[in-house]
Amino acid sequence: MPPRLQKFLLGYSGTSLATGLQVILLPWIAVAVVGLPALHLGWVQAAVLLPNLLFLLLGGALADRRDSAVVSALACLGLALCHGGLLLYFSYRIPNLAVLLLYGICLGVCTAFLQPARDNLVQRSARDREGHTTESRVQKTVTWMMLAQYGGQAIGMLLASRFDQWGPQLLLGIQAAVLLLAAVILLALREKKPSVPEEGKRPHALILDGLAQTWRRPALRELIALMAFNGFVHIGVFLVVLPLLAAQFSGTDGRGASYYATLQLAFIAGTVGATVTMLRRGQGRAPGRGILMCLLYSAALLLAISFGPTPLGLILLCICWGGVAAASAALGRGIVQLFAPAEYRSRIISIYQLALFGSAALGALAAGVLSEYAAPLTTLMWAGILSLVAFVLVAFSGALRGVEVNGGE
Repeated sequence: MPPRLQKFLLGYSGTSLATGLQVILLPWIAVAVVGLPALHLGWVQAAVLLPNLLFLLLGGALADRRDSAVVSALACLGLALCHGGLLLYFSYRIPNLAVLLLYGICLGVCTAFLQPARDNLVQRSARDREGHTTESRVQKTVTWMMLAQYGGQAIGMLLASRFDQWGPQLLLGIQAAVLLLAAVILLALREKKPSVPEEGKRPHALILDGLAQTWRRPALRELIALMAFNGFVHIGVFLVVLPLLAAQFSGTDGRGASYYATLQLAFIAGTVGATVTMLRRGQGRAPGRGILMCLLYSAALLLAISFGPTPLGLILLCICWGGVAAASAALGRGIVQLFAPAEYRSRIISIYQLALFGSAALGALAAGVLSEYAAPLTTLMWAGILSLVAFVLVAFSGALRGVEVNGGE
């Protein structure tokens, strides 16, 4: 494996480890330490995601004008400061809803600048010794990136599963330290970026150019619309309903955080298994069709969980859910890397992620409201029904379904 790719994967896995910790820590601090109800939990989760609506496109424009490695490193430093700030607050008192909302907003702002810049390093890391790339090398690098992401998240979740024994302070300190290390590694990937004709453009003009480039490509247009649906229905449900189900299953035995971490690890186990399979077999020549099948499988899994499985059954279904989610994510991000023009790539990546995570913020709010006034299993049932409807609608369109690439084997 080339040294540049090793550095990229190591830095990427470090940021993902911190994310894996955050996925467990933030909702469990809100539920178990602060004692927030389902509706307020939805607010906290949305506070992390909503800043993407305001800053993600700006982050993409910044990464296209500046070195993506430098932007990624600065965003990691910002995230480390966020975790360090909450750790310092914990030294004096237990946080309340307002503090968690502020913490979530700061995390969301830093993440909005990290995501497009970090993913734009794929093409740089996929180069061979002569500085050239091929479609198959880019696809494989994307798959390696996904493996680094899921592996890092798995390690973070394993650490977070010790929440009941270690407490939040130690885990927040680990997050901050890992992000500082990731910042140093990603900064090592920087290179001198040539000046571009857009250098004098204002940020809003750069963003509009990125939107126009996306709209001109039907496959990217349809892919981003589908990712917006996935974010609203699937990620929003996952963020809110899964911790609620974990709390119900664990009862009052004081082991809720461990079971929730087990569910998250089961999900990650599925993602790792699917990603390793894709590394061995490739993403295929028709990634758009693969994404459509993932949508169908997601609908089936959501409906299955809505029938109320046993605790062990929920773990097994989370493994399957993780595999489907990983395949869909790798295929979608591979399409963006291959079809987005180099000079607009960070902006199109940011549009893709805005559709996914911006809609997830709204989905988390909707899932919180529905779960508060109905039941978590009812929320899952409606998510499954909507996914079936979306599959039928997208299957009749040919833009995404007809996407083919060379060297997909």
